[in-house]
Amino acid sequence: MSQKLILSIVTPEKQLVAEEVDQVNAPGSEGDLGILYDHAPILTNLRSGQLSYEKDGETIALVVSGGYLEVSENRVTVLAETGEFLHEIDRERAERAHAEAEKLLLTDLSEEEFVEAQKKLFRAIARLENLSNN
Repeated sequence: MSQKLILSIVTPEKQLVAEEVDQVNAPGSEGDLGILYDHAPILTNLRSGQLSYEKDGETIALVVSGGYLEVSENRVTVLAETGEFLHEIDRERAERAHAEAEKLLLTDLSEEEFVEAQKKLFRAIARLENLSNN
């Protein structure tokens, strides 16, 4: 019997991943999660950060921002606001997004605008940190 997880990672734009994997590591809102075969059911929010999975000895990494992760019956479903593989991240674009978000946070914003600007900043930071670490 195969002891694999079925991983699905979806953003509003597209499905990024749909495959059998050995392990998933994700940035949960309360801390990082390591998910193996036969993991207990869980539903949690995601924070901006690196989500990686292992398949046949290879580790594949993405940066996700916001959304949810559910584990149920050896299925891991990730519904992320944004997601991109590390090799797809444009450093200059991420640096510009970081600078723009910091600048925006210094202006007079409504509460809703402030939360959105903060999300943009956290996403840019996660993208840049993960580029630096890999």
